[in-house]
Amino acid sequence: MSIESIAPLGAGLPIADAGASTQIASEGAGAPGFLDTIGHGLARVDASLREADTGLRALAAGEDVPLHDVMVSMERARLELMLAVEVRNRLIEAYQELNRMQM
Repeated sequence: MSIESIAPLGAGLPIADAGASTQIASEGAGAPGFLDTIGHGLARVDASLREADTGLRALAAGEDVPLHDVMVSMERARLELMLAVEVRNRLIEAYQELNRMQM
């Protein structure tokens, strides 16, 4: 793997200039909006948690499920949930900071 094959973070995302509106992508551009992105992330966290729960229940029921697969899915679900909580915390902090600004 070469360094050239790794895409930079945010590649392909539009960059808003200082005079542009605060909306990243317009409705007609086909790019997902903020709520779509958050919804997709939460759906992924939910699916990961459900997968970990299913594996754990199967293991507890005595089914032939590899322990390492269950542990990996549980750790993945834990990390995705921690990420979602941190994103939520940052959004709350940003909202509170905007409320403290004087107009």
